[in-house]
Amino acid sequence: MNTREAKEILEQTNCYDAIRAKLRGIQLPLGLSEKIVRRRPIPFPRDWSRVLQLAAAVLISVSVTALLMKWSERRHRSVAGAQEILVTGEVLDMTCYIAYHLSGPDHAECARVCIRNGLPVGIKAQDGKVYLLTGEPGHSVNAELADYAAKIVTIKGKQTRRDGFAQLQVEEIRTL
Repeated sequence: MNTREAKEILEQTNCYDAIRAKLRGIQLPLGLSEKIVRRRPIPFPRDWSRVLQLAAAVLISVSVTALLMKWSERRHRSVAGAQEILVTGEVLDMTCYIAYHLSGPDHAECARVCIRNGLPVGIKAQDGKVYLLTGEPGHSVNAELADYAAKIVTIKGKQTRRDGFAQLQVEEIRTL
């Protein structure tokens, strides 16, 4: 430490000492020490019946929510009224098919890439009917069907209709 830094530190120390001396000389207002509350908890009344009512309301709400979620999950999982069918036809990239009517061997590579990237996949049956292919809830069939893009396959599954779309929940894929 050089002499200049030592002088600055000594100067600061003297300044702080002067401030402390002035603060000690100030006369505090009467009763100030009684007004200052240190580390005293803030008192509030505990009405245990209200706490128990709140706990019961939370418990009932959580229970009802859990039951509704379970019921909703079962309803979506089940394919009620579904008829099991076999469909033979061409695997389609539904986006290009619906938007631009693209299908067939000329569109195979594009369809393969689109299906692999998660775009909807379908099958065009020999009678001309188009089905949107789905898997079990939470399971995509795209990875399984991407290599069959623009090829003829037979798919066994449960047929449903939702919002105007014919759907086929895939259970088995058979190649010809």
